[in-house]
Amino acid sequence: MDERERKPYTYRLWGLTTVVVLVFLILGFNLWRLQIAQGSYYSALAQGNVVKLVKVPPTRGDIVDRNGKLLVTSVPEFVLHLDWMDLQQSKGSEWKDVVLRLAEYVKPYWPNANQTVDSIGEDIFANIQNHQWERYRPVIILDEIPPSLQAVIAEHQEELPGVSVDAIPVRSYPEKTLIGQLLGYVREISDAEITQLNKNPDAQEAGFEYAQGDLVGKMGVEKSYDFWLRGKEGIQQVEVDNNARPVSKQIVQPAEAGKTVQLTIDANLQKTVDDTLDQVILDIQKKNPDAHAGAAVVMDVNTGKILAMTSRPAMDPNDLIGIISEEMADKYWPQDPKRASEAASLNRALTGVYPPGSVFKMVTAMAALQLGVTNPYEQIDDRLSSLGNLASQQQGIAEWGYNYFGHVNLYRALAKSSNIYFEIMGRRVFESNPEMIGQIAREFGLGVESGIDLPGEAKGIAPSAEWKKNYFGPTYEKSRDKKLEEIEKTYAPKLEQAPDAKAKEKLQAQKEAEIKQVGVWYRQMVSEYVDWKVYDSYNNSIGQGYNAYTPLQLANYVATMVNGGKHYRPYVVDKLLDPITGDTVKKYEPKVLNTVSVSPEVLDYVKQGMRTVTTGEGTANWLFSDVPEFSGGGKTGTAQIGSKDTSSGEIYNGVFVAFAPYDHPQIAFAGVVEFGGHGGETAGLVAKAAFKEYFGWKSTNEG
Repeated sequence: MDERERKPYTYRLWGLTTVVVLVFLILGFNLWRLQIAQGSYYSALAQGNVVKLVKVPPTRGDIVDRNGKLLVTSVPEFVLHLDWMDLQQSKGSEWKDVVLRLAEYVKPYWPNANQTVDSIGEDIFANIQNHQWERYRPVIILDEIPPSLQAVIAEHQEELPGVSVDAIPVRSYPEKTLIGQLLGYVREISDAEITQLNKNPDAQEAGFEYAQGDLVGKMGVEKSYDFWLRGKEGIQQVEVDNNARPVSKQIVQPAEAGKTVQLTIDANLQKTVDDTLDQVILDIQKKNPDAHAGAAVVMDVNTGKILAMTSRPAMDPNDLIGIISEEMADKYWPQDPKRASEAASLNRALTGVYPPGSVFKMVTAMAALQLGVTNPYEQIDDRLSSLGNLASQQQGIAEWGYNYFGHVNLYRALAKSSNIYFEIMGRRVFESNPEMIGQIAREFGLGVESGIDLPGEAKGIAPSAEWKKNYFGPTYEKSRDKKLEEIEKTYAPKLEQAPDAKAKEKLQAQKEAEIKQVGVWYRQMVSEYVDWKVYDSYNNSIGQGYNAYTPLQLANYVATMVNGGKHYRPYVVDKLLDPITGDTVKKYEPKVLNTVSVSPEVLDYVKQGMRTVTTGEGTANWLFSDVPEFSGGGKTGTAQIGSKDTSSGEIYNGVFVAFAPYDHPQIAFAGVVEFGGHGGETAGLVAKAAFKEYFGWKSTNEG
């Protein structure tokens, strides 16, 4: 081959060489850039791709009573875990087969016995899907794993990658129903709760943020003090390969247990109140099977500390751990509106609002005495005719039981619970100052939120003329405006299309007549349903009408009356303790919300009146007759549930409030028994048992 023939091949060879050199130069440059120029960056990035930080949940703190008695703790419990990370070692779609095999093995132990294997598998799939946001944390499939299922899982471990039986700390409530609603329960956080709980000032101060998957308190102390109870999460470092499969796990920061929460509650006193209320309800059920509910509160009058808080039907927080059956869910949250009052999750002491009945009469007395429209010794003839003319009498309420107590003053009126006396005083007060009774009620904690350190407190209603106007007025204003709008809509096109001035004038007259009729209707409605009436004064003064308060508010109202007029914020947590050393981390102190405007003299008059209720001819004179050490006072109430002449008009709740001892009072009590009738005979028995337990008093018929 001559030179001329070799030249094309030579050029091609040089060209190919040039291309190869350029390719290697480019590769070399990129290799230098990746490994040297940006080596640290990509090294960190690669490390981030294979190392995951997983939160390690801490052991939740204990809850104890004021004497250190254990009420809530965390105990090891065997649960069935499915680790998504380990499960992925099954290739392709085989992990789905693993889940279905697992569903087959757990079927005999599944809460819903009617579910098929496929249905259980779908539930497990859904559970996994719900935890996709944190795929490196094991998912609990089933709790309270019995030994027989543990053996099955162990036997088939090779075909169940990612499935394990582990011991984890689970919430336990050893005293079962004892203050169940007050304690609350723990479950996984919801999306709505993340925003709510992240507003907690303690969490914000610590820089802690709640996130999906966290177990949190759902009500009661568990919720209010969740941040302190939950402890500090640890951190586990998980190294995975490029297929997201685990290589190694290492604890880099251990979890710290939550604080021990010490309550103001006295567990022994609480049990006494619980047991007595249960027995009272059982006795009522013999005559009225519908009776099933009630509530009671005992508090320290000089601090606001809650010593006992009972609500029935009872709640056992242990029922709400893990998977909840349909039957259990219906017990605590009935779906039938007719059974809403049966909800065992409802803390009636805190959330239930009840007409107070005659236990409200002390408010009327204080308002009348403070305004000077009466004095403790003024005698009133206990007759309906004392209310005034026939029209006034027709709006009044007859004496309870159609009794006639003769002439009564403040003390005898409270002792006998005279309706007539307090109706007269109530009317005088409203005519002198229509806002006075409502103002006094709120000063003593009625119809206002107390700020107790528990969620879900009801506000209640302390009515007055202004309240009634603001509450009912807008309803009739909207109805009036809607009627006027419809008139305008009807006549606008007619007036526009009127053939002549005469027709238009006629239509305009018709329109104005209809507008006038609406005005007449509106004034009638306001007069009948919005304006304060004499019968409102009568009803309100004896604790009926629109009055509605919680047992907690009633207890605080009595405490404020007998402690000299200091309205305390009630609270249930006394201190936070270090779980290791037992040292106090945080102490909660009493807080006075306000001092009442009622004079000390008036407070003393009413206090004396409450003593007459439990002595002499009082309506509860028999209650403590066999307890010689008792001194104090009380007030019975028989609160009508519905309006007169309605189906519930003859149904009464039993209400009772009391304090002891008389000199230097220490505790106050308030109780409501639904369908309980006379308060002294129902809620009064609970008060008696509570006082005997707290002070160590004995009945004369006890050994």
